[in-house]
Amino acid sequence: MLKTAFSSTAMNLRESVTHGTKARIASINQTAKPGEEVIDLSIGTLDDLADTRINDAVISFIQTNPRVIHEFAPVKGFEFLRNSISERIERFRKVKFNPDTEIMVTPGGIKGAITVVFQTFLNSGDEVIVPLPNWPHYADMIELHGGVMKGVVVSDFYNKALSPHDLDQAINDATKMIILGDCVNPSGKIYSYEDQRLLAEVVAKHNKNRIKNGLPQIQVLFDCPYESHILNGPQTISSITLHGESENDYHMKDCTTFVTGPGKTYGMHGDRLGYICSSATTVSMMERVQVNLNSFASTYAQVATNEAMQEYMDEVAKSRAINSRINLQSFTEKLNAIPDVYVPNPEGGFFIFVDLSAYGKKIEQSGFSSAEEFILERAKVASIGGLHFAEGITDLKHFIRMNTGRSSECLAIAAERIKTALQSL
Repeated sequence: MLKTAFSSTAMNLRESVTHGTKARIASINQTAKPGEEVIDLSIGTLDDLADTRINDAVISFIQTNPRVIHEFAPVKGFEFLRNSISERIERFRKVKFNPDTEIMVTPGGIKGAITVVFQTFLNSGDEVIVPLPNWPHYADMIELHGGVMKGVVVSDFYNKALSPHDLDQAINDATKMIILGDCVNPSGKIYSYEDQRLLAEVVAKHNKNRIKNGLPQIQVLFDCPYESHILNGPQTISSITLHGESENDYHMKDCTTFVTGPGKTYGMHGDRLGYICSSATTVSMMERVQVNLNSFASTYAQVATNEAMQEYMDEVAKSRAINSRINLQSFTEKLNAIPDVYVPNPEGGFFIFVDLSAYGKKIEQSGFSSAEEFILERAKVASIGGLHFAEGITDLKHFIRMNTGRSSECLAIAAERIKTALQSL
């Protein structure tokens, strides 16, 4: 057997579904005729550009503070940014985090924030419970940090949250963390206030027993990249998970870490900045971890994010969410008009999870293993296949997740291409 210097963990990593899809699109488009290029609905971004005032703020800062922009920054982030983040969260979620002790800014976007969380908490063999279907990168990131993902399938994932009973049954002595959030990718399911309250009671029950027995508490990672794309307002549904108490006065804040960032909200994906909100004890430990991982977030990104956190930008975030929702609903209507296509309107986010299972046999008889492959080759529309969100769950083989953050014209063309491709079967 050939020996390799690479770690077994690195060797076992799956190809990035999003970046791998983009490479395949580029290859197809090299030989495509004009007007027949692949429409990319795979990666979750909006076509709307970031507000120009964010750019102006960075330019102004460079002109007036050139030394600061090029020097080392505090590990937890600039004080002015942590203050702005604290104020925005209080406006947005009606909860207060101390900017000095309970907030830390991270490089690498929300994925960077999750990396710090995993590095801080996970020991080899620790289990992390993840409701499925869910974001594909959780599994690899957990394994990179020595943990083991324990997927719990939610059968009616469009309409139901992970049930308290299933969570209770999944927890064992090896459980270290549970991943929850406002809006689940790919279904768009929002975990309501009541959903979160019931799950919090399960975690509280186990953690009180663990404290009595001198064992580490189960941690909740609350991951919210699409927090602004919940038009009913996440402030009405998240407080129990972040700050609430169970019936016996167990404070969920003691075991909950909240991560998000400006990328999906303000179109700042390339800034690669995230932030963590947690207890002072946890943030203090995470600061020690981060300084040894990657020091601090880019100063440019911190200045840009500070501008995005200002109160006047709240309307910008809301407007972006409303516009993307209009496009989503129009696209969904066009797809649902195709016979045997099922696309429920998601509760949140700007993506849809399309069920093409009714065409499954014909797709496979045409030589394609999944709806994702068929739609890419025949309709020239790129998506993310359902199996990426729940590995091994074959019922999702002919589901596709599509980003609806594109223009209405682009989505209309994509819908017509998909209709034509399916009719060809």
